[in-house]
Amino acid sequence: MAIFNKGDTMAKETSTTIISQGAKLKGEFNLSAKLHIEGEIEGIINSSTQISIGKSGLAKGEIICSKFILNGKFEGKIECDILEITNGGVLSGEIITKDLIIEKGGVFEGTSTLKKKDASKKS
Repeated sequence: MAIFNKGDTMAKETSTTIISQGAKLKGEFNLSAKLHIEGEIEGIINSSTQISIGKSGLAKGEIICSKFILNGKFEGKIECDILEITNGGVLSGEIITKDLIIEKGGVFEGTSTLKKKDASKKS
């Protein structure tokens, strides 16, 4: 059984980094894979893809990503294209996004700025 496969080029495109419940991390993180947080993380997180925070997850700091899904708690600043706060998600801070979705039971407290959608994609 191989955990580390040097020849697996698909892993970069489909892999997800998971911060498990009970884990606490602090610092600056730059990712090309998806990130799912069930533990605690504080700092600056840059991802070219999706970041999600699960029910037990807590994040503080600054996040830049393409899609952000919140089911836990976040405090700080987020810049993304799509931001979704699900039932049970609590966001306190500043958001900059193109699309904002807040489900019933989701909480947002702070300021929001709407990013301009790509003008080249006219219908």
